Amino acid sequence: MGILDGIEFLRQGFVQSRSVGAVWPSSKGLARAMAAPVLADPRRPLRILEVGAGVGPVTEQLVHGLLPGDTLDVVERSPEFCAILRNRFADAPVVPSVHEVSILDWAPPRPYHHIVSGLPLANFSSEMVEAVYHRFFDLLEPGGTFVMFEHIGFRDALARVTVGETRRRIHRVLEFEKRLAPLEVGHKDVVFNMPPARVRVRRRPLLIQAG
Repeated sequence: MGILDGIEFLRQGFVQSRSVGAVWPSSKGLARAMAAPVLADPRRPLRILEVGAGVGPVTEQLVHGLLPGDTLDVVERSPEFCAILRNRFADAPVVPSVHEVSILDWAPPRPYHHIVSGLPLANFSSEMVEAVYHRFFDLLEPGGTFVMFEHIGFRDALARVTVGETRRRIHRVLEFEKRLAPLEVGHKDVVFNMPPARVRVRRRPLLIQAG
């Protein structure tokens, strides 16, 4: 990633503070930790979705680790980031298909084996967080995984120091994510990131009970 991409990420962070969750792109260590559970899958060909790619630190790890026949769709709302991604990976071993669309409006022809998300859910309303997670379930095949990260301690700290509706929103998000705990199949802390982050891997159940 070039310095100009980093500057553009910083600029978009100020312009789109609700949808860009960090002040600098993810470190290589975090990007590798996000991509590793996907690349370890021995099945081929793989169908992968990346959501909220930004300037592509995780995309870079994916495109250089996938094999011919694997497919990578990237869903990103920012037209500026989409332009960077299309240009940056035009000659990659596996060229991603970049789509300027909200994840809630994305309708692929087939479900995915894996979803990798860089969405800053801590910035979203609790209703939006639930909608995103439900969309992930809809887009994954049974047994598929979704990989996400969170900044260690960030939401817990906000839940303690904020007041009013912001505090209630964060508590609702935390309570919802606690209900997802049985789906977690692995996690990894990346301390050399700004700020330190935890990667979580969750698996869609083979069967989803109604209600």
